[in-house]
Amino acid sequence: MLQDIRDKSQGIVVKIIVGFIVVTFALFGVDALVNSFNSSNTVAEVDGVEITRTQMLQGAETQRRQLISMMGGQVNPALLEDNLLQRRALDELVQRVVLANQATGLGLGVSDAQVDAYLLQAEQFQTDGQFDQNKYLNFIRSLGFTPLAFKERIKQDVLIQQPRNAIAGSEFVLPYQINSVSQLQSQERTYDYVSFSLADESENTSVSDEELMAYYEANKESFKTPEQVKVNYVVISSSDFYSKVSVTEAELQDAYQASVSGLVQEERSASHILIDTSDRSDEDAQKRLEEVQSKLKSGDTFTELAAEYSDDIGSKNDGGNLGYVEKGTIDEAFDDVLFSMSKGEVKSVKTEFGYHLIKLNDITTPDVPTFASQEAVLKQKILDDKARDALLTAHEDITDLAYASDTLNVIAKEYGVDVLQSAYFGRDGGSDEVTSNAAVIAAAFGVSVLEDNQNSNLIELNDDQIAVLHLNDHKQEAIQSYEDTKEQVASIVVQNKAVASLREKANAAKESSDTAWSSVVSAKRGQDELTSLAFSLAHPEGSPVVEVKGLANGDLALIRLNSVEVGDQSTPDDQKQAYERYLNQTQASLSTQGQQDLLKNKAEVVR
Repeated sequence: MLQDIRDKSQGIVVKIIVGFIVVTFALFGVDALVNSFNSSNTVAEVDGVEITRTQMLQGAETQRRQLISMMGGQVNPALLEDNLLQRRALDELVQRVVLANQATGLGLGVSDAQVDAYLLQAEQFQTDGQFDQNKYLNFIRSLGFTPLAFKERIKQDVLIQQPRNAIAGSEFVLPYQINSVSQLQSQERTYDYVSFSLADESENTSVSDEELMAYYEANKESFKTPEQVKVNYVVISSSDFYSKVSVTEAELQDAYQASVSGLVQEERSASHILIDTSDRSDEDAQKRLEEVQSKLKSGDTFTELAAEYSDDIGSKNDGGNLGYVEKGTIDEAFDDVLFSMSKGEVKSVKTEFGYHLIKLNDITTPDVPTFASQEAVLKQKILDDKARDALLTAHEDITDLAYASDTLNVIAKEYGVDVLQSAYFGRDGGSDEVTSNAAVIAAAFGVSVLEDNQNSNLIELNDDQIAVLHLNDHKQEAIQSYEDTKEQVASIVVQNKAVASLREKANAAKESSDTAWSSVVSAKRGQDELTSLAFSLAHPEGSPVVEVKGLANGDLALIRLNSVEVGDQSTPDDQKQAYERYLNQTQASLSTQGQQDLLKNKAEVVR
């Protein structure tokens, strides 16, 4: 790799750049050089606040990672194109500056303590209800942030949210609005209809070669083979690092202890008789306890005495049964006695609830697996974790190798993997796991790979695999011949003629007195597709409203809306509350969006 860099450094372009640096150092000093590179780094300015190219690129990368994280392989590759991501990132940055300026102008602020409190309470950073530092760091790393930059981002988020919350909190809904929605939702419509089948009409529709050719000539642009690429690629997996990591005996022992410590501890099945001291004196409680103990010695059963004497209404009719309990689940004094007893033994203890007479029924201990039985599994898990960490650590080196070379051979040799070749695939992706990955598709059709013939950036396929691409071949979009598209053209032309014929029949049926209508009375909103179309018609005024509507399967329906009635007015309270929440959220959303648009329109934005 170093020799490759040395070879590239002999080029005339590199020599010109080095010469420029030397002259700049000599005449103007380091500051002038730094400023010369940063002078064009500003991509926008909002009311005097600069937005840098670095911020825009970081925002685009964050959006890319979020889309992949949320949607995985289902994300549309078009959403991951660099130009689109950068444009959206810049729009978001402009909006954030506008909102931050507003919050600052209102004298609002956010302390570091507030940010820390927010992060500590965020559920996505918690494990078993406690803040998890590793989970937190992994999350911000996945978005491409440093801890300091992420905290600043959160601080700005909290800041700009304050005016939004104030606007949303000032919204209210009036009773008449809720009633209007209730009336609309309960509305009923009575209509007639006639259906016209597209499938039946298509079977009876014929087309000539002249019609097909005419359609093809008029719509050639619609019959193109998509742009396609073939790429070479390397896939580096965490398993490729197994030979570079090892597991010590101490690590295995620590992992074993951690695994068995999470097992259920000893459990004890107990019954008790509670003598409550909240409504009786301590002396009376002791006398009652002694009475129970005396009867128990005389032969009365624990179950009978629990039913007669226990103040625990939850267990007294079940023989005082508490079931199996672990230490630490009841009361410290209760536990101390219970977990010192032998099976079948009966003892008494006083707690904050009163006096308990406890009987130990059974003891169960966890079946702890031996170290030998778990050693292989634990060793593999530690190896997997270490290999995954090693792959993550190698990301920077792989990125450097990809950037410094014109081929994938250097990376393949360094990590002992093969250079693979894909089949041709378009912007909708290929059929295998790699070429169907949205990030791979976006990279393959990106400028650096497709136009500049460079290696792609490192692409994370999943937690255990990364890939780097290089263009092998590129096929431009091309118009297909008539012969290749004849079957497709015929299908389109037949359907178009069938739809036109159906529409003529439907329009003729409007005026005919022989039309065989089917009737639907008092249909409720959303009960089926035809009814939904009927609800899209205007209210009839004096005479029915008649229109032709298309169905999802291509059929047509002639619908005659006869009447609109207000349905049952007795809307349940919970439904009214749902309407109120919906209206409140909608109004709050419209108000905050309107405020943002106003601020943006008033701001001086230079791009």
